[in-house]
Amino acid sequence: MKTLLFVLGLWLSLAAQAQSDYSKFDLNLQLSSNLYQKQLGPEWNLQGELHLNSRWSLLYNYSIGSFDTYNGYAHAPMSLFAVGPVTRFLAQNSFTFSDFLGALAVGCLTALIPEGVAYHYPLAYRWDLSACANPLGLAYIFSDDFALDQSVKYDATAGVKLTYYTPFGLHADAHALARYTGGFGWYPNAGIGLGYSFGHRNLGE
Repeated sequence: MKTLLFVLGLWLSLAAQAQSDYSKFDLNLQLSSNLYQKQLGPEWNLQGELHLNSRWSLLYNYSIGSFDTYNGYAHAPMSLFAVGPVTRFLAQNSFTFSDFLGALAVGCLTALIPEGVAYHYPLAYRWDLSACANPLGLAYIFSDDFALDQSVKYDATAGVKLTYYTPFGLHADAHALARYTGGFGWYPNAGIGLGYSFGHRNLGE
């Protein structure tokens, strides 16, 4: 248990010190639309992007949206859904109070496992083009269909994002994704976003 906590702490420390050309951590609010069976369904997405270096970043997506008039969803990384089961399993095998606290800590740290990764290419000054894959996502379904309502489905995306970084920390993006949701199949998703770059440098220098 102590070894696992040490490794996780070391990884977080290294990740916190890493940075890309423009940012250490991006927080993005995105408005997208799903095109499902010729119907447009809106989606609001809160995305966290932790830059490991100028090329690679880790992605976390939390969103709520709809496929059509009858089906909606709440999306999160698998790791968030795993916090409860992991904490419960470790706590059941704890024999001391210290073990119990360790179980809680590891359970909470489970939420830090990313949903996906992105590879970045500097398209031009202040412009970043990235290709992303988010294979570790789940969606909680809200539906008029009793067979689907309140079910949890596999939910994954892959695509590209173009980001413009300003000199004062704000950035804007446009993205296009292919999305797969269990029970709904493949469909396109596209949209725009605004965000803030934490740890940004002055690009005017």
